[in-house]
Amino acid sequence: MIRLRHVAVVLALAAALAAADDPYALWAHGRAAEALSGLHRAAVASQGWDAWLDLGLAAAAAGDRGRAAVWLVESARRAPARREPRAALRALGATVPLSWSERLGALALPGQGWWGLTATALAGGALGVAVLLRRRRGTLALIGAGLLLVVLPGQIAAWRDAGDNLLAIAADTQLLDAAGAPQRALAAGSVLQRIARPPWAGRWLVALPDGRLGYVPVADTEAAAP
Repeated sequence: MIRLRHVAVVLALAAALAAADDPYALWAHGRAAEALSGLHRAAVASQGWDAWLDLGLAAAAAGDRGRAAVWLVESARRAPARREPRAALRALGATVPLSWSERLGALALPGQGWWGLTATALAGGALGVAVLLRRRRGTLALIGAGLLLVVLPGQIAAWRDAGDNLLAIAADTQLLDAAGAPQRALAAGSVLQRIARPPWAGRWLVALPDGRLGYVPVADTEAAAP
């Protein structure tokens, strides 16, 4: 005969096994390093900016500054208008320039996210109908123009932010000149700006926060899967 205590033991074991497979439970219990593998799988599967953000935050909690920066930059790349990835990078100690969305503040919010897409569609519809109608054309045109004025700052800011091309250093490395000679040490977790062009001889052309240009090995900007 099955007794209640046996059922309780089975349920407790099942709960423990489920918690062992849950990376967020591991993270919550102070085992962030063990949670990285599960969080990385979740980020790769979902491709969501928030999943990469969680992965970067967990890596930071585990003391892995280099990979944390790489994954937080990946989060910022997937959602350039979001402020959380850049804030997390700054909390990590990286020097990250203000995005246009951050500079505009509340002015950028109406033009971003689902509201921005909806307002843009409504503005385009109102202007399109205004062209076709004879009556109330001025009212619809005014509504459409007004909506565009509201959403344009945020959309232009998101477009500009998408071109920032942030790049993080995964492992301690050196800034190199065109001949490959070391110029300056770069610590893991540093955030640079990649100049938009293909890599040359296995190196990225980058700009430091102070504006200095140089090259870094591509391999030193890639985070190995946990």
